[in-house]
Amino acid sequence: MMIRLTERDRRMLMKCAVCRWLTTDQIRRVYFPEASLNAVQKRLRKLAEAGYLRSYREHPTAEAIHALGPKGKPLGEEKGIEVALQAEVPKQIEHLLGINEIRGFVEMSGAEIVYFFSWQELRTMGWTYAVIPDAVFAVRAPQRRTFLVEYDRSTETLEKLVEKLVWYDKGLFEFPFEAVLIITERTRRLDVLSRELRRKGVSVTTLASTTAEISEGGFFEVPFADLLRAARRRVLEAPSEDEA
Repeated sequence: MMIRLTERDRRMLMKCAVCRWLTTDQIRRVYFPEASLNAVQKRLRKLAEAGYLRSYREHPTAEAIHALGPKGKPLGEEKGIEVALQAEVPKQIEHLLGINEIRGFVEMSGAEIVYFFSWQELRTMGWTYAVIPDAVFAVRAPQRRTFLVEYDRSTETLEKLVEKLVWYDKGLFEFPFEAVLIITERTRRLDVLSRELRRKGVSVTTLASTTAEISEGGFFEVPFADLLRAARRRVLEAPSEDEA
């Protein structure tokens, strides 16, 4: 099937190359904000039939997810993107989609984004530290400010998350960062996490919020819970002298 690619199609395909898999809604919010869901689905279906996308739906009522197809690979390589075609849907697809949801929150925030890399990208970029965060990003506000991200779906043990935060507390040699951001679907174990971090003497700034709160209020506008202090603050807001 022949299809004429628009500039929007090309941008969307490059995003799929970087993110590996995106849901229909994640694509719609960024690239088709004014279009109906039906119109978006039709366009994505045409791109899949033409070989530019690979689309997958687990069952008839599930939301479709999309990855770059074989015809899209040369487009990514032209842009210098290392393209790995997705032969199968990864086992940790929900985790990957969650990281890409956070990526969308950050990139659509209006802040000046220096970079955003998921753990998969870090692995291909020579990340040499023993622990790999789920994502890292930097913004200019107005100076460069760097953050680590952990997406907590409560599918790994609390002990494993605490271990990562203890490791971050030691610092990353030649990779300074301002805080660790915990993004979760539920807040039920944040109190326990807060107590455990204080018990272990962890001092790295650790801020937490939910995807629902961020979706409603905006990534850099919604107050995050400071897990080491009885306070809430925005990500780019400096702690008060009493909290520092």
